[in-house]
Amino acid sequence: MLPRLWITVATLCVLSTVRARAYLSESWSMIASNDRTQSTSKCVAIPSNLTLCKNIQYTEMQLPNLLEHETLAEVVHHSQDWLSLLNLNCNPHTQLFLCSVFAPVCLPEMAKSILPCRSLCELVQNGCEGRMRQYGFPWPEMLSCSLYPEENDMCIKPPTAEKITAAGATVATPCESCTQVGTYENIIDNFCRSAVVLKARIAEVHGAQIKIRNGRSLKKGDRKRSVGEKTISLSARGACPCELKKNAPSNQRYLIMANKDSNGDLVATLVLPWQKEKNFKRAVHQFSRVNCKLLGREIRASASRRPHSLYALRKHNPPSSALGY
Repeated sequence: MLPRLWITVATLCVLSTVRARAYLSESWSMIASNDRTQSTSKCVAIPSNLTLCKNIQYTEMQLPNLLEHETLAEVVHHSQDWLSLLNLNCNPHTQLFLCSVFAPVCLPEMAKSILPCRSLCELVQNGCEGRMRQYGFPWPEMLSCSLYPEENDMCIKPPTAEKITAAGATVATPCESCTQVGTYENIIDNFCRSAVVLKARIAEVHGAQIKIRNGRSLKKGDRKRSVGEKTISLSARGACPCELKKNAPSNQRYLIMANKDSNGDLVATLVLPWQKEKNFKRAVHQFSRVNCKLLGREIRASASRRPHSLYALRKHNPPSSALGY
């Protein structure tokens, strides 16, 4: 049984939790062609070396999965090629979507596989497809959103944008620039897409704006150039919460990336506390070396040397039975 993710199905008398309702649509109407039986599938514990699904909100997965991987070794092997997409942080629901395909939720009581909702797929595709195409990878047919059911079916849906507190109050979605991850891929990708890259101290925070001081440009061509006091918006969509300075020491430095909007004002794309972590240091070290014009070519060349990479998968059409359609 799953300790943290249950599904409400009246006919099966399965109890639900509040957390499950955030991910799964509440009705059961279709997916009739996606039957599974105990003789063809089983529930197994998600292995610790399945890095793609580390800290996902459930503990057991179905084998074979939706891509017809029949062993855990096969799942782990194929999933490794998608870590770069996850690390790119192109959409906050990327892990949930990919894991719903590579390591689908499994409940012994269920007679059918639980697919991702089409809305979840479309959210991730809209956030990631442009970034993938920038590096030469179209959205693969094997993940075509048309393969997945509408949200009125039993399926895994995206969490709501706003959180609800115990008191019933809504909590606004944090500024996107403040929720970036410090992975190598995400830092380098943002570096290549940002006109301004600084190491600086945040002197003040006023709503969705920060005032920086003692900055130094990290962009090639003006490296080591001092930057005076600047005001940078944390989001182009207006007010949003950002707790970067919460409990931070007064002398904390930040990696700040930004672009100019149509009015010439700076809008942050990434704000991270300066770190000593290995991947963070590796990314910063590459700032003076990376050729952003060739970055996509280098990624494709690297991917093409791996037999089960995105380079190969983009030409792969899944078996018609893989998703039960």
